[in-house]
Amino acid sequence: MNVKAILILLLIFTVSPGFSQNEHRSEVYDLLGQLSNATEDTIKVNVLNQLSDAFLNEDLEKAHEYACTAVRLSEKNLFVKGLSDSYYNLGKCFYYQYAFDSIAYYYEKSRKVNHMFPENSSKFEMLMGLVSHIQADYSKAISHYTESLHLLKQLDNKKDMAYCYNNIGAAFYNLYNYEKALENYYLSMALNEELGYLDMVATIYANIGGIYEDQKKFDRAMESYKKANSLATEIEAKSIIADTYRNLGGIYDERKQFDSAMMVYQNALDIYLEQNDLRGVIGIYNLFGQTYLRKSDYVPQNEREALFDKSIEYYNRSLKINLRELSEIEEQILSYQGMGEVSLNRKNYPKAISYLLKAKKMAEEIESLVNLKSINEQLSKAYAAVGDYKKAYKSFLRFKEINDTIQSDENVELLTQMSMQYEFDKQQKEQEFIQAQKDLEYQQKQKRDRLVRTFILIGLLVVSGFSVQVFRSYKRKMRDNLLLEEQKTEIEKQKEEITDSIKYAKRIQTAILPAPEFATEILREHFILFRPRDIVSGDYYWMNKVGNKVIVAAADCTGHGVPGAFMSMLGVSFLNEIVNKNNTVQPHLILNDLRSQVKRTLGQTGKEGEAKDGMDIALCVIDFEANKLQYAGAYNPLLLFRNGELIEVKADKMPIGIYIREKESFTNNEIELQPGDTFYIFSDGYADQFGGPTGGKFKSKPFKELLLSIQDKSMEEQREILNTTIDQWRGEIDQIDDIIVMGVRV
Repeated sequence: MNVKAILILLLIFTVSPGFSQNEHRSEVYDLLGQLSNATEDTIKVNVLNQLSDAFLNEDLEKAHEYACTAVRLSEKNLFVKGLSDSYYNLGKCFYYQYAFDSIAYYYEKSRKVNHMFPENSSKFEMLMGLVSHIQADYSKAISHYTESLHLLKQLDNKKDMAYCYNNIGAAFYNLYNYEKALENYYLSMALNEELGYLDMVATIYANIGGIYEDQKKFDRAMESYKKANSLATEIEAKSIIADTYRNLGGIYDERKQFDSAMMVYQNALDIYLEQNDLRGVIGIYNLFGQTYLRKSDYVPQNEREALFDKSIEYYNRSLKINLRELSEIEEQILSYQGMGEVSLNRKNYPKAISYLLKAKKMAEEIESLVNLKSINEQLSKAYAAVGDYKKAYKSFLRFKEINDTIQSDENVELLTQMSMQYEFDKQQKEQEFIQAQKDLEYQQKQKRDRLVRTFILIGLLVVSGFSVQVFRSYKRKMRDNLLLEEQKTEIEKQKEEITDSIKYAKRIQTAILPAPEFATEILREHFILFRPRDIVSGDYYWMNKVGNKVIVAAADCTGHGVPGAFMSMLGVSFLNEIVNKNNTVQPHLILNDLRSQVKRTLGQTGKEGEAKDGMDIALCVIDFEANKLQYAGAYNPLLLFRNGELIEVKADKMPIGIYIREKESFTNNEIELQPGDTFYIFSDGYADQFGGPTGGKFKSKPFKELLLSIQDKSMEEQREILNTTIDQWRGEIDQIDDIIVMGVRV
């Protein structure tokens, strides 16, 4: 988590100040004495509620016990004020236990009594806002915060108003509504300045700096961070000083002002060490390692080694403390990945691979796509440098796949943000209308009480005037809501059009795949397990018959979803042309022609920066009359089972597409078939699926063992077993890739 997020959360999670460490013990003893001496239940309730609040940060179980006792006594004595206080204290206890359903339950109970106690009502609304905030329902959080703010204004409680404005700003920040976030941050800042809470002012300046940094407005971000740092220095708020130094260092690093970055990082480090803040220390050490590495790209060659040494030194420092004291996985990933990148720059490729694989394993454990993207990109370079092109290609494909996923997630997030903003605006207008009604009712009552004593007729006219005004206001709001509904409908329409286009692409893809009847006619006993990850697939299967020879293929194109589907359609088109038009029926020649067609169509010449798209494929030509099988493959092998034994025919280690060390021709393998032989061709989607007790891959060896174990089953039964097994394996984990497995029995 970055520093600016922590600064925001520090404010969001502030519920009540509680007791200072020095005062706590004597305060508790005093309250326990009062409880022992109390003769009236109402006094006991008040003391119990104070004890619950006092123990909130010390002993949650006792805090909960005192609050429950207060509830029982309040209900027994019909003590409404005590009941209101008790409900709120229970809500706070459940908050620290993350028991959000229980908070909602007591919130609803409190609403029946809190109309008499606006102070408690405002606190509970704030608490519900915090709950919604944690649950990422930012629109609902803003609604609760706004209701709390309305009550706090009536109470003229400026301190809590300042907290409330800050929380609203933080919620808008999470909705990417930076304008509203800044507006509320500045309102909070003004109140905190008036009240003299300079630590809060400094923190809000840091929050504002975070917004400007997200918007790439680095000058304004730096200005805000410096203001935060200056104020924090004035009041000796050490943690805020260190955090703002760290944020400033990030901007200097972004601007390639590496010496300035390291200077402020050192300032932050000194404070973290003084405060024994080990999380701050390991984070700064990693940032030092990163900055020394980045600086190495901008110095003469003879100065790079010294910078590499410093980078490794700081990454090791971070890792040593982390492994010994903290076990912070995200920081460990950064350390291992950083050392891997340094080793890559030093051309020490085995060491680079070792570090990067450690980082990759940890990133997979916490499903950190951002880290996995860059790690796989670096692994691809390292594997290519040592000549392991299969692993290099696999890592590159994984990098592209994750990159596509992240871009897709960003598009979904954008739609979600628009939808959330719409929902917020809608709720806000509804809230405004409800509040307007409440305000109007209050005004009408006041006017009625005053005017009844004078002229009833005038009072009626005034009420009528207000009614007309409300009706007009209501019509305006209904018109606004209608406009918002239209905007939402437009977004949903665009989303529906995109989905319809993809579904149409699926119909096209389905139409060009072989029909089940054709497959049954030419393959006899067989099965096809075809499971696209998305609506459309980057995997495809293909078959044809020329004379007495049956040709079948299973292919895995670069990517999945729409990009993969386009490549699969090209593959089917090219195979039809090669076999039908050119009358080619030898597997290796078919793959040679297919490779040429792909390279020519995609303009692949081997130049740096051009698309490396292509496909892996297994292709067989079967002569059932002569009991012969010919096979050629690009990365995808052939598995043949005979009398309970596995015969694996390896594929050539080169794809259909551009490749640095491609051979002139693919290899043609000939096999004499025997009755009862069963063979399989497939993509890597089945073996690569994550799942199981550890969340790891299914892997190739268990896949082969599974196929061996079902050789006594019919082909349709085999398909069902494979389908059920992979579903049980992945459990709640999403399917990560397209899957195709084809089996044929002779």
